[in-house]
Amino acid sequence: MYKKLDEEYYVENPFLAHLHKLGWQVFRQNKDDPEEVKEIKSFNSSGEPVYGESVKFRENFREVIFEEELKNSIKRINSWIEEDQITEVIRKITTPQANSLLEANREIHDLLLENTSVFENRKTGEKSPTVRFIDFKNLKNNSFTAISQFKVNVPGTEKHIIPDIVLFVNGLPLVAVECKAPVIADPVSEAFTQLLRYQNKRGEKEGNEKLLWYNLFMVITSGQEARCGTITSGYEYFVEWKDPYPYCLSDISEDKNITSQQVLVQGMLSRKNLLDILHTFTLFKENSESGTIKIISRYQQFRTVKKIIVKIKEGKTPCERGGIVWHTQGSGKSLTMMYTVRAMYRDPELKKYKIVFVTDRKDLEKQLRDTSKSVGYTVNLAENIRKFQELLKTNTPDLVMGMIHKFQERELKKEFPLLNESSNILIMIDEAHRNQYKYLGANLKKSLPNAIRIAFTGTPIEKTKRTFGDYIDKYSIKQSVDDGVTVEIIYEGRTHSGKLTDEEAVNKKFEDVFSMLDAEEKDRIMGRYTWRSYLEDKNVIGDKAKDMIDHYFTHVFPNKFKAQVVTVSRLAPDFDSFSLFSHFL
Repeated sequence: MYKKLDEEYYVENPFLAHLHKLGWQVFRQNKDDPEEVKEIKSFNSSGEPVYGESVKFRENFREVIFEEELKNSIKRINSWIEEDQITEVIRKITTPQANSLLEANREIHDLLLENTSVFENRKTGEKSPTVRFIDFKNLKNNSFTAISQFKVNVPGTEKHIIPDIVLFVNGLPLVAVECKAPVIADPVSEAFTQLLRYQNKRGEKEGNEKLLWYNLFMVITSGQEARCGTITSGYEYFVEWKDPYPYCLSDISEDKNITSQQVLVQGMLSRKNLLDILHTFTLFKENSESGTIKIISRYQQFRTVKKIIVKIKEGKTPCERGGIVWHTQGSGKSLTMMYTVRAMYRDPELKKYKIVFVTDRKDLEKQLRDTSKSVGYTVNLAENIRKFQELLKTNTPDLVMGMIHKFQERELKKEFPLLNESSNILIMIDEAHRNQYKYLGANLKKSLPNAIRIAFTGTPIEKTKRTFGDYIDKYSIKQSVDDGVTVEIIYEGRTHSGKLTDEEAVNKKFEDVFSMLDAEEKDRIMGRYTWRSYLEDKNVIGDKAKDMIDHYFTHVFPNKFKAQVVTVSRLAPDFDSFSLFSHFL
């Protein structure tokens, strides 16, 4: 099957066949006649499409939406609405007020999520009734259509662009797919360049931005490798979707040679997952370097949030409903927390929850504030213990943020009273392995005895698991590096030829202290503790500090980089040598 390595037979047809298997209606456009679009009823054993009847979706190649399909969908979802009101609603989503592609995309995205309204429901008399473009609650109330070779004109010219596959939900083009044959040099990069052309991002008018007004995300694929990104993503931010969750690889095929394209299609374009990505897992975020950017979740973020929601709903005790999210540094834990807030707010059962964040990061505070605007939560910032306790007492479904670095340690050590016995409280702790959470964590457990606690950490320690229970999800540094999300850490080994200044005295002291123990127990103690004594030895630290200072000023400082020192204990950096080194840093 699919023995030909050209674009259509090796990449595009398998993509369409997979969509068909997932419940999409699949069609192929006649490039010469906009009115002729043939339905693909199935694919034969050779991977060739089996065609059905022709269908008319539009009048000409200038049209980028299927207006008749959009009308039918609006009527189906909003049964009370009348024809002139449908025309009014369609005008809102097809004529955004924004001037740029990104602004128009964001305006339409907000309409799809927040909906719109008309003057009244003429059947009931209700004023300003909500009109929905997409039914997020009833999957079957929407239409899912994939068009192969979707030809669109370049405005103001006689030229055209032909995206390989465009995916429509209720007549709106939400996903664009560009396929390239694996036999060409760097096919995925070539596909990305083609997407730039469609967006007029190569310095000339050669695309059709209107097609991308509605775009949720784009896909570039060569079959063996498939990546996804948004209209603001550079090539390096187009990444693979490596987990079909909640599906398994066996749901895709019993063949062990499953491709990157198959995993992406199953994980992102199964109809429910696609609507979830639109509804919950898409953010517009301000970036200091490039302004506003559009972000869709990565696969581990999507998977984790889904697992959290299931745990909260199905667990019987606070411990069963919480746990640990172990995602490596730089993998987007704060965004995972944001998506969790969204998922809970948009779930009728969970939107009543109070959500408590414990963090020491100002950027997370800003992200929370920005996110709260779109999900309807109020963010309450607690900058001291008294304010924090007051906010925890209420049963209001809000966001409470405890900025732990602003709390005084002497206040954290004081025992909290019982504040709230509600089970509708979720506590999310950022970087839960850090030592300063010890006192606050104990107080929260006592003052909110029925609350759910979830720890987010990149470096869990034994105490983390004892405190928070089982792991909800894991995403390792190796996975992150393999995904191209974080840069590989390169280590340079440094050796120290330190020796004890008075070995005989040390041995005598050891025998005096542990004289009552047998030889086996002495060996065990020496194996466990002597390495730490060595690492905390003042002479050893002095030698290492000197080596680090030499290395820093030779290799690091001239390149305008910074340095970080990690020690075996709090005692080690208290010595003069390390204090001197810290001064230089």
